[in-house]
Order: sequence, then C-alpha cells, then structure tokens
Amino acid sequence: MSELFLPTADFRRKKRDEYLSLGGRIGIGTIGRSILSEPIDVYKIGKGKRTSLIIGAHHAMEYISASALYDLIDFFLLNETRGGTYCGMDIPYLLSLVSFYIVPCLNPDGVDMHLNAARVSPLRERQIRMNGGSNDFSQWQANARGVDLNHNYDFRFSEYKRVEREQGIVAGRSKYSGEHPESEPEARSLASFVRALTPDTVISLHAQGGEVFFMPRTAPVQRKAEMFCKKVGYKASTPTDTATYGGFVDYTGGVLKIPSFTVELGRGKNPLPEEAYPAIREIVRTAAILLSLY
Repeated sequence: MSELFLPTADFRRKKRDEYLSLGGRIGIGTIGRSILSEPIDVYKIGKGKRTSLIIGAHHAMEYISASALYDLIDFFLLNETRGGTYCGMDIPYLLSLVSFYIVPCLNPDGVDMHLNAARVSPLRERQIRMNGGSNDFSQWQANARGVDLNHNYDFRFSEYKRVEREQGIVAGRSKYSGEHPESEPEARSLASFVRALTPDTVISLHAQGGEVFFMPRTAPVQRKAEMFCKKVGYKASTPTDTATYGGFVDYTGGVLKIPSFTVELGRGKNPLPEEAYPAIREIVRTAAILLSLY
C-alpha cells in the first residue's frame, strides 16, 4: 500500500480474504475477539526459528500503526517472491531466519468507533456517556467499554488503581485500566497468545513521539533500541507518569523477560495526518527488520 488506507472493519475483512486467496503463503488465524465480537486477526509470515510478534492499534486514534502493519505484510509477501532487499537485508533470507507474527489491529472496536462514529453498537448509549455526552469519537483511544488496553496488563496494576483514584480517571476515552489485569478480551487474548508463543522479540507500535521504550532494561536490549533509534532518528526513552503502569511491553519485558520495544511512530498530534504515513511505513519496515534480529 503506497497510501494510507483506513483499517475499518470492511478493509480488515478485505485484507483477510485477500490473504486467504494466496493458498497458504501466509498463516492466518485469530487470537480472539473484541468486546463487539470483531476478530483480532494474526498473520504469520516467514519460516525461521526466531520469532517476532508485532502488534498495532492498541489505541483507536493510533490506527496508522495498523495500516503500516498491513503494508508490512504486503511488503514481505511481495519481496519474498521477487527477492528484494531492505536495510541491507535480503528479504527471502530474513524470512528464512525469522517467523513474524503480526497482529495489525488489537483494538478493532475502538478503531471503528474513531473512524466511523455512526456505527450502530449495543453499547452506544454507554459510550456516549463515557465520552462526555458527545457522539464525536475523534479523541477516543479505548476499547468499546472505555478501557485503555495498554493499561490492562499485569504490571504495577494495583499501583495504577491508586493513581486513577487520585486523578479521577474513570472509564472513557483513555487511561482507564479496567477492573483487573486482562479484564478486556483484547488484552487477555494478546497476553494469552504471547505466553503460548513465547516469542524472541515483541514490538508494540504506537503513535506519536518519535521515540522507543524498551524492556527489560538490560544492556543488550538497550543497545538494540539505540541502534534502531540511530538508524531512524528517534530517541531511546524511559516512560514517565501514567505510561509506567500496565503497558503491554512492560508486561512482556518486565514480567516475562522477553526483549520488548514500544515504538512511538511519528511526531505531532494524534491522529497523525495522512502525509506522515510514507515515513511511518518505512520506519515500521526498519523496526521489523532491525529489532527482530539478534
């Protein structure tokens, strides 16, 4: 995809059907379903012993990460057959070393709310109340019942509940962590999948900031993060404030001890504009290659 395609429900189904038509060149499955029963698709490409899990769209306004991951799948499929290279790496050789598991859109309900506010939902009245009485969901980050999925993992969760009480954070657009770790089917499905897969690398794509967070905070993981940052002009950072609680990479890196990276794509204000997409698409390709290898 050379331009930004909005990852709506119709688009996601179209891409799934397109990949199904390829006759086994790509593995296709679901890790679970969302609150509103949308499938959370996972695609496997590559046959290497090393495994890399890449996730997009924890947050609704950050749907550009899902678009870039569908592009990454198409990029791998194209260059697998024609023998292309990227970042000095031969793509067929890369795919012989690494098996990529790609979850383009973890939060399909939230993305659909953001992109198609008129969508009929059984939770519609509740969602409007959580949104301050407005049917404008252009600033919505959470899932369909107002839980911020990237605060719903089992890392410093009880501490964050105290922060929520102090700051008056409740179910709504963003930052609310849910009733308990993995209370949401999206987060629970992803956490269960990563525990079963035990990948060698986890990459979680977000927007914006032009920076990378990493866990565990060991010298080898830091060196890899800094190498990638030097390549793309980002900075390796330490999260602060509410970003230090309940995140997926905090859980996979801090609890499961899997080398894990949060890549904050682009700079500006979410949702990032269409003109930011070409550069983001290239950075996602670079991240997939440089962060997934040893």
